[in-house]
Amino acid sequence: MDFSQFLASGAIAIAEGAVLERVRRDSAIVLDPRILNGGLVYDAAGRARLAEIHAGYMTSAREAGLPILAFTDTWRCSRSAIEASRFRGFPVNEDNARFLIGLRASFGEGPPIFIGGILGPSGDAYKPADSLDRRAAREFHRPQIEALASAGVDFLHLATAPNVEEALGVADAMAETGLPYIIGFVIRRTGVVLDRTPLGRAMERIDAEAARPPAGFSVNCVHARVLETALESVAASHPDACRRLLTFQANTADKEVEELDESDELHTEPVDVFAGRVAGLRGRFGLRVLGGCCGTQGGHIEALAKRLACETVA
Repeated sequence: MDFSQFLASGAIAIAEGAVLERVRRDSAIVLDPRILNGGLVYDAAGRARLAEIHAGYMTSAREAGLPILAFTDTWRCSRSAIEASRFRGFPVNEDNARFLIGLRASFGEGPPIFIGGILGPSGDAYKPADSLDRRAAREFHRPQIEALASAGVDFLHLATAPNVEEALGVADAMAETGLPYIIGFVIRRTGVVLDRTPLGRAMERIDAEAARPPAGFSVNCVHARVLETALESVAASHPDACRRLLTFQANTADKEVEELDESDELHTEPVDVFAGRVAGLRGRFGLRVLGGCCGTQGGHIEALAKRLACETVA
């Protein structure tokens, strides 16, 4: 099953939990200030730690009999960021994609492991005023998108976009590759993107204006309660929008994004509470791909995978 077939099948899947957050809090790991965990593939200890985290999530999915969406460690690996880092001239995006593709191969036959080439916004994910306009975003992100696509990823994913204009530029560039792609936002519990665009309206605009619509949309880096409240509002104003929301990666802190930005304190919650809250969103809103973001560890994704597997059998 390739990713397009998975999308058409209606099957459910697990998504990874936190990776960057986990290595950032590991005292034995040093992140590049420009590209963060994107440079760890060139360091033996860093590469081993990435393999341990990603493999842990893949193992949880395999044990539950579920497909999984895994993401390259390239959220901050734009061309300009790489050029400003000590990895200037390195094929960082391609090497990260090949690293995950190789790790997937070590698992052999079983439920699919889909590799997503991930990128983040040009500026601060919590500050929509830092974003680019559509045309500038298309040109800024195109080199990274092309690099990830050329390395053989299954799909492309923009994560934590705070501004719809920049997301449109990314969608334009992703559409050119021919690969399935997902556009992901950070939202507020009122059901709006951080630039104050209603989430349903943001989805409708991208679907209508992009050269090729995305495979779906995603929300990440907010708590399950935030998404639940937001989707109640979205469902009331844009009833078709919930069906376009494909993926949700939840964090473990029921706080506003400004409270969590650059926080030194790790806010978490018990794995069974996390799994129950996140899985409950599938039953209520029909979400197909569920995973974790900040605050999640391997146990959170393991518990969620088991919960989803039980619901699938039932």
